[in-house]
Amino acid sequence: MYNAVPTDVPHRVMYWHIESPYKYLIYPILVVSLAIAGYGIYKKVKFWLEGAPDKSRFNNWWQRIKILIWDIPFQVRVLNDRVPGIMHVLIFWSMIILAITTAIIFLDVDFKIPIYHGNLYLALTLLSDLAGLALFIGIVIAAVRRYIIKPDRLDNRWDDAYFLILLFLITVTGFVLEGLRIHYTNDPWAKWSPIGYLVSFGMGGMEEATVRRVYQFLWWFHFVILFGFIAAFPYTKIFHIATLPLNVFFSSLAPKGSLPRVDIEAMLNDENAMEEFNVGVSEVKHLTWAQRLNFDACIRCGRCQDVCPAYLNQHPLSPKQLINDLKEFSWKEFNLAKANGHKKGEQVEQAEPEPKLIVGNAFPQDTIWECRTCRACMEVCPARIEHIPQIIELRRAEVMMRGQLPQDAAIALKTMEKTGNPFGPQDTRSSWIREKQIPVVGPGEECEALFWIGCCTTYDPTKQRVAYSVLKILLSAGVKVAVLGDDENCCADPARVLGDENMFQMMVKNQLELIKSRKFKYLICHCAHCYNVFKNEYPQFGADFPVKHHTEVILDLIREGRIKLDVPINKTVTYHDPCYLGRYNDIYDQPREILKSIKGIKLVEMKHNREKALCCGAGGGHYWMDIPNGERLNVTRVKEAQDTGAQIIAVGCVYCLHMIDDALKILNLDEKIVVADISELVVQAMGGVAEDWGVGVPESEVTKEAA
Repeated sequence: MYNAVPTDVPHRVMYWHIESPYKYLIYPILVVSLAIAGYGIYKKVKFWLEGAPDKSRFNNWWQRIKILIWDIPFQVRVLNDRVPGIMHVLIFWSMIILAITTAIIFLDVDFKIPIYHGNLYLALTLLSDLAGLALFIGIVIAAVRRYIIKPDRLDNRWDDAYFLILLFLITVTGFVLEGLRIHYTNDPWAKWSPIGYLVSFGMGGMEEATVRRVYQFLWWFHFVILFGFIAAFPYTKIFHIATLPLNVFFSSLAPKGSLPRVDIEAMLNDENAMEEFNVGVSEVKHLTWAQRLNFDACIRCGRCQDVCPAYLNQHPLSPKQLINDLKEFSWKEFNLAKANGHKKGEQVEQAEPEPKLIVGNAFPQDTIWECRTCRACMEVCPARIEHIPQIIELRRAEVMMRGQLPQDAAIALKTMEKTGNPFGPQDTRSSWIREKQIPVVGPGEECEALFWIGCCTTYDPTKQRVAYSVLKILLSAGVKVAVLGDDENCCADPARVLGDENMFQMMVKNQLELIKSRKFKYLICHCAHCYNVFKNEYPQFGADFPVKHHTEVILDLIREGRIKLDVPINKTVTYHDPCYLGRYNDIYDQPREILKSIKGIKLVEMKHNREKALCCGAGGGHYWMDIPNGERLNVTRVKEAQDTGAQIIAVGCVYCLHMIDDALKILNLDEKIVVADISELVVQAMGGVAEDWGVGVPESEVTKEAA
């Protein structure tokens, strides 16, 4: 009882029917449950801390705090998926409110700090009652989704049911206890507990002795369940309550389009590092603490699986399953190493077994090569798990340390090593540039825009029309544009995504030196992959020049009135968002604004657009690989475009141009639907056809620019 609280001040009886000394049994039970949980937390933290260091996670603290607030209290990423998002918000905020109420009661009752009365009591009583109702609703929604609707992305394990059953029993017993207390104490403030007040109407008809026994049993049952929840904390998915916010806080702050870099040259020049030379992740010991934390932050919600183009097309890759396979394998290896360590101390003669390789044991080798690096999984993950960097690290180890990779990928890398690009001899590039009299800027010379043509365009006549279109637009607008000529090699992106980090770094350093020997205001790319690597990965090696995609430049020229789009294109057009332009660099609006600027175009959207756009299938090195599993991703994408009724599929990347063109031919739609780069449509709206870069440009200008 609250002897110190006047009877007219709102409060309630504490420990009703739970007399001393029995009520104090709650403390040893609590200590036991905390000890069980503490041991589990200790093992988890030890597992993380034995990972390799990752100093990149200890910077920009204020930015990390903002991300944490945005993602956790506001649940922004969670709510991107409406129904499960609402379910999670109900459970999340209910548990927060109930935890706060419990803490205040604890301070009041156990620390004798008289605060749980008056207006605070009424406010918390009302809030916690509504929170209990919200928690109940959230649990029901979760149970219906998981065990009745059964979406493909959810795989049920014992701890899923354990988690829901415990929360359900805690909630129900809490309301029944409240209803009994309200009914048999004639609580004058009962209506501030609306759910408990309603429950109290069904609590009558029992004798006092029966009420006492029922209440005592339910009270102890309620707390035993609660302590079971606490004890199970680090051993079940309940642990995500701690690990998910931690993972969000320590998530990578590097640009979305960059991958982690290990300085191979520095390692090769360091005698100490050479003793333990390793690139990538092949064994559990190579995993960083941040990668290990990723595993425990995953709650198998399956959002990543729902958007993975490989999984959706029946390819043997599920981002969710990959992370959980890594988790289970790593945890087993960690525990095995500890067990062997003890045995080794007892039996010196017993040799410790060699650690197992991750690839081939945790999952088949093909799994890591199915990824298109489209970033859809990372875009939707509420825990900010870094699936793609994990996969690339596994590829690096397979390629550089073990020499294991698909045959097509090996051929592409071998070609790059010989010729400087994955397509053909360098003299073919030089001959084409000279033949077309494309303006070249030499070392020490200057231009306004340095135009990066890219290998994919250079070695394919059908894609050269994109380069011609971009050049025509720039020259018509009076932009002083030029190319590197003989000094342009591959940007090295294929080497990085295929796992050959050494080749990537050598090529970047060589190419960057050649680029920096020219003076220019900005570098412009029409290939989304080249654009991304120059903008987000070259700065790791000292690049400090602005990089623009051709859609950004074209839109600026339209807005400035430097090009006129007077010729209408009376067609229905749908725009395909390239992964490396959209999800990697957030360029969604510029291409659409360009299309809307062209008279006659009716712009329609595919079902999956912008950040939810489906991948064309060329990313992750798959432009050079053809792994025969499931339906082709480009075919799926074109079917979606066909459903819009579009006559033209507009793109902003030559990889996408190639893949969509192939799919149109596979589906026999190439006479009904055409695919065109944004720049081609702009040239047409300008009144020209960019079959040659000089079309529509006065001969004097051509000669002047070529000179």
